[in-house]
Amino acid sequence: MSNNKKEEEKEREKEEIIFKENEKEFLKSLERAEPIGKGLKYLKQYERELLDSGELKNITHRGSSSVWLEALSSIPTKGKINVYRPMGDIECKFLIDNGFLPDTQPYQAIIEGSNGRQYANKYLTGKKWTDTNPSTIVEFTCPIELIEICKLIQTKIEDGALSIGLGSKAGNTLPFFNESLKSNQTTFRIVKIKREIPKK
Repeated sequence: MSNNKKEEEKEREKEEIIFKENEKEFLKSLERAEPIGKGLKYLKQYERELLDSGELKNITHRGSSSVWLEALSSIPTKGKINVYRPMGDIECKFLIDNGFLPDTQPYQAIIEGSNGRQYANKYLTGKKWTDTNPSTIVEFTCPIELIEICKLIQTKIEDGALSIGLGSKAGNTLPFFNESLKSNQTTFRIVKIKREIPKK
């Protein structure tokens, strides 16, 4: 087996392990979930629709000051890969309304694979911070070729996860990424939401 094949195999094994870790954590959260109650009225319309359709599940725990909704990651088909982005409400609404990302973020990172989803989750749990106040994790399922092109231009390692900058102060590959979204070669879905319940 060539070195490249060995590396690819190692990456696949690592991805499978982390995917299963994420799945285990999701199932534990489902078991602990409490009814949303008064928090329902604070969900945005599209969030409520995702909950009502079953695309997202309630994982809100007892005593939480936020409503938490989540779905398992999808398994990409051959030739595709998942990347994740934590987003604030303004960027997320733009994506939902227009089907592509706004050019408003100088770095605008997407993070590769199940490890990337774990990293994105840190912005919702408070372990990482950014001034866009992320409330949502979006999963993009992209052609591997597109992500490889973006990686050639700009990447960095963040807490062990591979972060790929799309923005003007990073790789400036957002136009390529958006073209892929517009042509439906890349698709997206919301996989996690943290909706804060306003304090009285």
